[in-house]
Amino acid sequence: MNFPRKRDLLISLKYATIEACFSVPMLNLTLTQFPFAVGFAVTALGWGSGAIGWLAAIPHLCNMVQPPITYFLRRHYSLRQIMVLGFLVNALPWAFIGLLPRMGEHRHWVFAAIVTVSTLANSICGVAWAASMSDVVPLQMRGKYFGRRNMVFGFWTLVVVLVAGYLAERYDNSLEIFGLIFVFAAWLRLTGLYFLTRMKFPPQILAVRQEQESLSEYLAVFRNRDYLWLVLFIGCWGFVLNLGAPFYSVYVLRELPLSMGGLTLLTTLSTLGGLVSLPSWGVLSDRFGNKPVLMTCAFLWSVVALISWLFVGPQRYGHLFLNYFVVGATTAGFQLCQFNLMVKMIPTRSKAPYISVFLALTSLLTALGPVLGGKVLTSLPHDFGTFLGQPLLRFHVVFLVSLFFCLLSIHLLEQLKEPAERPLREMVRVMRTMRQFNPVLGLISVAQVIFTPRRLSRFAEESLRTIRRQTADITEVGEELVGHGLRTIKQPFSREKDDHPDEETKPRQ
Repeated sequence: MNFPRKRDLLISLKYATIEACFSVPMLNLTLTQFPFAVGFAVTALGWGSGAIGWLAAIPHLCNMVQPPITYFLRRHYSLRQIMVLGFLVNALPWAFIGLLPRMGEHRHWVFAAIVTVSTLANSICGVAWAASMSDVVPLQMRGKYFGRRNMVFGFWTLVVVLVAGYLAERYDNSLEIFGLIFVFAAWLRLTGLYFLTRMKFPPQILAVRQEQESLSEYLAVFRNRDYLWLVLFIGCWGFVLNLGAPFYSVYVLRELPLSMGGLTLLTTLSTLGGLVSLPSWGVLSDRFGNKPVLMTCAFLWSVVALISWLFVGPQRYGHLFLNYFVVGATTAGFQLCQFNLMVKMIPTRSKAPYISVFLALTSLLTALGPVLGGKVLTSLPHDFGTFLGQPLLRFHVVFLVSLFFCLLSIHLLEQLKEPAERPLREMVRVMRTMRQFNPVLGLISVAQVIFTPRRLSRFAEESLRTIRRQTADITEVGEELVGHGLRTIKQPFSREKDDHPDEETKPRQ
């Protein structure tokens, strides 16, 4: 493994964070597993639950079909070249979204085609990016670095999505305003590409692999027992969660007295929850392992969401704001530890094949969820009576079944053995003493956003201070981590020198 010099590593970590501040907001606006693109399909295009199910399945279907494309590209291009190509093809189709108002009924197929091409490019790019970053960021610092990086880009994602939602509602969810928003999102992605190209990568990322990957490297995944348990858990979790999750936005927009602005506020609170909790998840994963954090996040996510959606109705929906905040916090920890655990269990020479197969297999299961959920929603009667004075709808049935099976799927994760993991109970004891997980402080954070007389103004004031802090983070991110990481990397080599003292005393030729 050729690790970069400290300066090169520092530059890479800095620009990787800046790139994410542009790219991730674009992905949150355009990928259909996020509420904004689904909200566009519901409000501007008038799509029903069945169509939304297929729309939500597109990212997972693209992940499923990308392995042969990745295999072909890896034979002819370096990982860096694949990333650049992926960025371009992911962004450019959205430049044509402004033509939708002129296309009449054809706009539905054109939008679906734009989403498919862009998302497939992002899936292929994601494999190359994950394989590259696993070479750039040393193992011992991944939890802390990615937790900090995710917090920085999460803030800018919150700002961009909040403004986009406000503009969409301000201009009556017109195709024209959505077109401008999506074109702006494409510009963000291309700006992120600029910073990606300024990163310093190790030689193995910049060169086409001399020893071509064989199909046996892809098949080797099926001989790794613990890795397969992770694949099975993520796949089953994705399947049962997506039975209901893509339709949360449909329910909010159609059954509750909330508009696109209300949905955007819920999404904002979800992002805010992730910002509050991400640094702590990173510290916990480095200290106790990724598996205990993953199990904790999955359990809290399922229980909180199940209770919240059970009691929601047209006259009782205020608790959804707290639900989105808490679920956003657990989602951030879940995604962070899922990525770290996946990369941690991959052999050094087989990163791209392992990641490619991981995405394909998990997405094969996950893609079935929204399609099946959409069919169930269209086949069930609209309502099933009342519950505690509120109508019990088909949405409630699908949501509750989905989240109940999410709870059951956590048992699959118990079969996986992560190297150097520590008991779950030890981590829970530590969490009780951490202020980020104090429920009272969490309620105060939500109350500041929702219930102050000036609504979001107090959050805006705090955000100005956050901008200054995060600007400093962007310019300095990774320096402390690099120092620690390089010391950790050098330790094995130092021990080797101690084991062979004669080599140190040999005269140089």
